[in-house]
Amino acid sequence: MSKTSKLFVSFLFFANYFLGQNKINLIIFSEDSDPFYVFINGVKQNINPETNVKFTDLSPNVSLRIKFEDIALPEIKKTMPMEPNIEHTFRIKKDINKQVKLKYFGGVPLTESATGITTIAYQSSNADEKPINVAPESNDDAYTINQTSSQSTAITTINTQVSPTDNTSENISVNINMGGVGMNMNVNGMSQSSQTSVTSVNSSQVTSQVNKSSSKSEQAVDNGTAVKTKSSGCQVATSTANFTKMKESIESKPFSDTKLSTAKLATKNACLSVNQIKEITKLFAMDEDKLAYAKYAYTYCIDKANYYQVGDVFSFSTSTEELNNFLSEN
Repeated sequence: MSKTSKLFVSFLFFANYFLGQNKINLIIFSEDSDPFYVFINGVKQNINPETNVKFTDLSPNVSLRIKFEDIALPEIKKTMPMEPNIEHTFRIKKDINKQVKLKYFGGVPLTESATGITTIAYQSSNADEKPINVAPESNDDAYTINQTSSQSTAITTINTQVSPTDNTSENISVNINMGGVGMNMNVNGMSQSSQTSVTSVNSSQVTSQVNKSSSKSEQAVDNGTAVKTKSSGCQVATSTANFTKMKESIESKPFSDTKLSTAKLATKNACLSVNQIKEITKLFAMDEDKLAYAKYAYTYCIDKANYYQVGDVFSFSTSTEELNNFLSEN
């Protein structure tokens, strides 16, 4: 292979390497359901405040700023280099002094990416200008979304110009442009005369219209899938198989705070019966944790009229009394 050809192949490999760089997903959820906005690398990502949201197609080095809808809560700022090809999960929790903290919750390979979460593809311009929110993959709410997004992928241009200056030398100019990042290189003194120009363009214009609506009659599901509507709340409890997996996942957590946050997150994406809520509440050793979960799960219960039965799992009557007071106010 000639020196010119070798040089061309090297630059082509270099360009493809940067175009195929490793990516990560980032999930952030609030343990106390405090809605927030996320700024990544200085750019606002979500138009609406979220309590549980996933961002995709990020580079492994992330500069993060979290701003809460409740202005009384301070902003969180963090710069985080993370392992590539992983979906990383962080939780927002309050410490013993009620100060908000961002804690690492865990990571899984991208091939095991979580579903049922509001997902937003990383964007380099503010969300207020270019909304590209992706609808949740679960049936959390009845909704109508009109979504239009336009994306262009990186354009790579490699031009190799070889101009002989005499019988033994050449001038080679190589230009590489990858998604707005340009590189120019000139090489002199090669021994072959040729001219090569290669342009690789990979771009897409995506316009999607998503219209989803549901009525109360359409919510009747015969396969045991959890269903919620904005007007009437949960209608059908999650299936036995899904509940078993949910319970096993919560039970496997070694620490009480992790167990509680996992239970809340799982419950948020489900609809449960009183008996199912009682089963999960029994997984906690302390009445404090049992009560915290019981109050949280009330919103996602399909038979609220029987919710007083959850008080049977408490060890102390004071906890039962507090739950009863909570139910009286809701």
